[in-house]
Amino acid sequence: MSDGVLLDTSFLISLASPDREQHSVALQFFKFFATEGVPMFLSTIAASEFHQRQAVTDLPLDAIIVLPFNLTDAMCAAELDFTLFKGTPGVARDALKDDFKLLGQAKANDIGFVITEDARSLYKFCEELRLKHALSTKAIKLDDKFDKSHFDPAGQHDFEAGLDIMREDSK
Repeated sequence: MSDGVLLDTSFLISLASPDREQHSVALQFFKFFATEGVPMFLSTIAASEFHQRQAVTDLPLDAIIVLPFNLTDAMCAAELDFTLFKGTPGVARDALKDDFKLLGQAKANDIGFVITEDARSLYKFCEELRLKHALSTKAIKLDDKFDKSHFDPAGQHDFEAGLDIMREDSK
């Protein structure tokens, strides 16, 4: 399986902002990645987006691998062809292009996961591309709460996540 997780801008914002709804979930994932040795990658694209509102140096950069966007990443992003997703309701063209740059970078670097709070675009695009076998990276969205089963080869849920799934199934 591919290694590591690419941290999306929305994940970073939730991680750095205690007042955000998904802050505790982002913090749980971050601590899990750090303690379990899951490599965390920060694209210079996400760093630029984050830095528009808050200093990127406020992030725990000593625990994160900064990943410059290079020519191979650019070629992979172009091959994913963001134009097929133009006109997605509620997604600005600039955001669409940046999402595809991140996904291209994940593909070029064989990164196993991307974590995001953005269910309307990045998560959706990643999963659609994965279903079409254009990308092997799997998306994790913070709205689904913390669950380490993404990183368990057998897909074993932790006890609390298992209880949540049983509750959902009984509805």
